[in-house]
Amino acid sequence: MTVFADKLSTLVETVRLAADGPLGALADALRANAGRPAIAIGSGGSAIMAEFFARCRTTFGHGPTTVQTPMEFVVAGDDMSGCDVWIFSAGADNPDAVAALTAALASAASGVTILTVNRDGAAAVAAAREDRCRVLVAPVAERKDGFLATHSLVAMATCMLAAADMVSSQSGSTETVGRLAGEVERVAAAPRSIDLRPGDTVVVLHDPQCRTIATLIETSLWETAIAPVQRADFRNFAHGRHVWAARHPDSMLVISVTAATSRDIWAGIRSALPDTIRAVEIDLGHAGRFGTAVSIADGLDVVRALGDAAGIDPGRPGRGEFAGAIYGDTGLAELASALDPAVRHKLQAVHHYDDPTCPVGDAPEARKAWLKGLSNACIGGILLDYDGTVVTTEARLDPPAPEIISELVRLADAGISIGFATGRGGSAGDALRKALPERLHSTVAVGYYNGGHVRTLDADIENDRPEADANLVALADWIEGQSLLAPGTRLKRGEVQITIRHDELTDPAAFASRVAGFAAVADGRIKALSSHHSFDLLPSATSKTAVTDEMHRRMGSDHHVLAIGDSGEPGGNDTELLRRSPSVSVDGVCGHLGGSWSLFGRASSGPVALLRILRALRTESGHARLDLDFLSASPA
Repeated sequence: MTVFADKLSTLVETVRLAADGPLGALADALRANAGRPAIAIGSGGSAIMAEFFARCRTTFGHGPTTVQTPMEFVVAGDDMSGCDVWIFSAGADNPDAVAALTAALASAASGVTILTVNRDGAAAVAAAREDRCRVLVAPVAERKDGFLATHSLVAMATCMLAAADMVSSQSGSTETVGRLAGEVERVAAAPRSIDLRPGDTVVVLHDPQCRTIATLIETSLWETAIAPVQRADFRNFAHGRHVWAARHPDSMLVISVTAATSRDIWAGIRSALPDTIRAVEIDLGHAGRFGTAVSIADGLDVVRALGDAAGIDPGRPGRGEFAGAIYGDTGLAELASALDPAVRHKLQAVHHYDDPTCPVGDAPEARKAWLKGLSNACIGGILLDYDGTVVTTEARLDPPAPEIISELVRLADAGISIGFATGRGGSAGDALRKALPERLHSTVAVGYYNGGHVRTLDADIENDRPEADANLVALADWIEGQSLLAPGTRLKRGEVQITIRHDELTDPAAFASRVAGFAAVADGRIKALSSHHSFDLLPSATSKTAVTDEMHRRMGSDHHVLAIGDSGEPGGNDTELLRRSPSVSVDGVCGHLGGSWSLFGRASSGPVALLRILRALRTESGHARLDLDFLSASPA
């Protein structure tokens, strides 16, 4: 008896143990995930389990499930908000399982569940310390699988099946476990034989509802080198893959896996294929949860039969000396750690804007270089955007938080120059004069209208108006004549800036392209900027960096001005400001690795992120440095 056959002979013992598994907790996890998208992560044998989990959720109508390998999940960078992540790993101790957990915890996923047979695996131990994680351990009769997943796969699948039936029937009965044990015994009592010949290619054709067993067969044949294998659903095979059948009709073995809905589709393909092509047919009925669980036992028996025909023991196929180095490589785990929220945030912008001038270097290394420059900067001044940075966009008319004002006063008293660059006009000055001590007003530089009118805070610009720009006057007339404004909206005409809120436009998404047709915009005399709540139209020479220049003029060039804003994305009204070093965005960033960066990504933004940064500034002798260690330790 082969090692693999020996493992299969005792599978029923593992099935029966599931009655004492974490069925209630697993059922609770399934219920909690109902109605939310789920990501199912697994590699090797655990990928089969991920497919079975996806099938279970489909039978409930619980929502879409995306099956990914650990590497797919780590590098995807998708927004996990509102999603649950499920990680399947027999031992929960390989570097890729750890990488998947690291990436999941760095995401905004609602919850993370690990299903394993080893509570002492590195990923399981790490997850057990996290409030967002559940670690569920399925019991096994034999802890060691052999080369292919056998007992671990069946243990996790049986627990999932029984828990799913508890959700379906709202019952705590484990009758399902007994039924499955009977089916596993039936499969073991009637081992099949398959006519696999030397030189054969195996083609697994399947109904998409039967992906669990199809994945099992494909994965197992690759991992054991029993035979070259291809897998496709029936209709995808029909779109060109049939050429293999035309060229190699005598060395092709088809394994067909149908459900009730696809029998006729397979029958049409089978009747068209050359008679010399051999076929093994497996039918899963309605491909429900129970039938799919039984198909795992069937699939393992198919692998055993193919191994017998090829003279290869799937439980001990023989591996290369390099196998351990490949399996144990920690590269993905290291990458997952390097892809912290700030790097992922930047990469999302890189992919979104697809800037052709962006360097193709390593993003984590680019971040290290940016952090080094930031921490080494001798800071003599702090220049802040206002809406979205000092106050939230939603509460932009509220006063700044007392904690932020306290930090600004601390820095000012230590000799650090304070400045503000805002898209607003006099309302920002009014708010700041109320918030900051009067003794500081004459020392604080404020750039109103995105830097178009720079004054100290003690000056009320209602009594100190800038000269009107003729191009803006013409543009205002044009906008009013183009039906761009929502009914009842009165355009607020400014001397050096026109600001229009998104909710004042008939079509905010099309506004920028429409206004680009105006002559002074088209030829570059006027530029259009966007914040998270409005569009600003202003002379092209206007820039928030005018405030930076004014602060440098006052304090000298020995020290840097640290600029902090929230709209660093292309077209944002902080883009130019944050393009200069040193700078930090507390929200949007550009798509260039050498441009604006956030310290925290989506994990912390707006005034919350600003407060963390201000608290991390250490002052000495009239300058400040950013304490990165404090930022790492401070809560989000």
